Amino acid sequence: MALTLITAARKLRPYFQAHRIRVYTNCPLKLILQKPEVSGRLTKWAIELSEFDVEYLPRTAIKAQAVADFVAEFTEPSIEVARMMMEQNKKIFKWQLRVDGSSNTHGSGAGVVLTTPEGDSIECALRFDFKATNNQAEYEALIAGLKISTVLGADEVEIFSDSQVVVNQVLDEYQARDESMATYLELAKELLERFKQYRIVHVPREENEKADALAKLAFATINIWPNNISMIRLLQPSIVKTKEVGAVFGERNSWITPIKEYLINDILPSDPLEAKRLKYRATRYSVLNGELYKRGYSRALQRCVGPEEAEGILRSIHSGNCGNHAGGASLAHKTLRQGFYWPTLFADSKRVAARCEACQKITNNIRQPPELLQSITSPWPFAMWGIDLIGPMPTATGGAKHAIVAVDYFTKWVEAEPLVHITEANTISFVKKNILYRFGIPNTIITDNGTQFDGRKFRELCDKYGINNYYASPAHPQTNGQTEAVNKIIKHNLKAKLATKKGSWADKLPQVLWAYRTTERGSTGETPYSMAYGAEAVIPVETSFSSPRVQLFQPEINIDMLKCGLDELEERRERAQIRNTAYQQRVARYYNSHVRERRFALGDLVLKRVNPGTRDKAAGSLANKWEGPYQITGIAGHGAYRNTREGFGKLPRPCNAQYLKIYFP
Repeated sequence: MALTLITAARKLRPYFQAHRIRVYTNCPLKLILQKPEVSGRLTKWAIELSEFDVEYLPRTAIKAQAVADFVAEFTEPSIEVARMMMEQNKKIFKWQLRVDGSSNTHGSGAGVVLTTPEGDSIECALRFDFKATNNQAEYEALIAGLKISTVLGADEVEIFSDSQVVVNQVLDEYQARDESMATYLELAKELLERFKQYRIVHVPREENEKADALAKLAFATINIWPNNISMIRLLQPSIVKTKEVGAVFGERNSWITPIKEYLINDILPSDPLEAKRLKYRATRYSVLNGELYKRGYSRALQRCVGPEEAEGILRSIHSGNCGNHAGGASLAHKTLRQGFYWPTLFADSKRVAARCEACQKITNNIRQPPELLQSITSPWPFAMWGIDLIGPMPTATGGAKHAIVAVDYFTKWVEAEPLVHITEANTISFVKKNILYRFGIPNTIITDNGTQFDGRKFRELCDKYGINNYYASPAHPQTNGQTEAVNKIIKHNLKAKLATKKGSWADKLPQVLWAYRTTERGSTGETPYSMAYGAEAVIPVETSFSSPRVQLFQPEINIDMLKCGLDELEERRERAQIRNTAYQQRVARYYNSHVRERRFALGDLVLKRVNPGTRDKAAGSLANKWEGPYQITGIAGHGAYRNTREGFGKLPRPCNAQYLKIYFP
């Protein structure tokens, strides 16, 4: 639809430029073109169309159908028909069946939700090992739901489907002109005749969400099957009649069967195209002693195996006595060298290797960031502070082993103080003395979610003064990157000043802070001192070597210049803010170039990276790098998730996506 409109706009450009264009369509074209997550091509078209005055209006009724619509709308049914329709609508069915099918480039699947008279819900997802259109998937869902209902003894069933085509074909309001659709319709009606009474209703997709979710889950690349959901794999369409070939060849009907039938009995499929394709394929196969072999390139003959036997072969080669837990490609090549073959060998090898639990728990840590960089910008000076801890460090005078650091996101001003003990009381005292009583009440404080920042009293302090307290995961300090960067600078300067006397770091901390505050920051182009007070501080070198402003100091002129500096302060802060924003964009571009997005949904099973506190010390260097599986039970924020593990309960802290990866059962 968008291509049609853009083609018309290009061919009729003078008319589009000179007039207001009204586009009559029932397609949500305006919504699609304005979506932020559309593909690049649609985005280009949307920009190209934005130069014209285009108005999107719903399409009115086609005039040729006006009389027919009028007759259909105002013709009253007979009294008998009306009475039967009313009785049918009033009847409450004991069993309710909701079905939905879905098909796209990733695969096809169906979802079935059957509600029993007792109110229990039976949920089933069907994965198709064959290509199917959307309508065929809808029919497969309906047929599977009817079969399940029959097995469970349902005699009266009410069916809900969001497929208008399927519902109307079953009700004989639409014709099934396609041969496959006619066959599906015939099979569906045959199954419906087994019920004493039934009713099939078309519902909007919003009222069929559970079945729709099951249909999408069936062919999802993330294979997660909760205990209350059954998964069924359909090897072939329901309308394909299974031939009794098992007795002839002593095996289940699989990809081997048609080739054997042709080579032994000269039997071809009824479809001419399939028959021609089978003849072409069969030229590379031979039957020896009742077994099918393929003439290969790496081996003279490769034994052909079915799906069940193939699964056992792959698992034995991958993790058996001689298995080396190889990757998918290596596993497939090794299987070929051992003399086995089937058409989906490489895909099955990747699946088996990906779902090996031992391989998943010992694989290397993922270094690539999973989410795009989210820059934080403070709206005004001293409105947003980041707080973090440094330590443990060598014991200083007075027993201090840690330091608490706070940095303002706008001016880059830093406050720091040595701590003997990391307690909630000490944290509250630092915030009051170094932030509230000096710079006023901030709008936001960003901390990790350690107990010293996440305690009841600290929360009460923030609530009392209306401070927003945002938490970053302690295992992912990059979420409070400004404070982490300042911590690194402070520790670097302390190392340089202390030399061998590491225990005197607490005495040198004020000097390091003064040096930091009077040094120009690359992000703003200004020193934190000048951003905070509107003038540069006088440092010792200016008095030792008599800088010009010290030599020529005059109190009266100095006061006037300070006043002018204060008038200029707002403009300087605005320039610094622009520089800081440009700096953040440069950093984000570099960071995002290495991002490989990794997101999870509720219910997903994941493995969590093992941290030093939970590492199996007895295993030493042979310990697993990942533990789990955990289940995603909540989304704590951008790229952070809450997890639960069976037998361990809910984890007290959220975990960043950088430390999670999907688990394949």
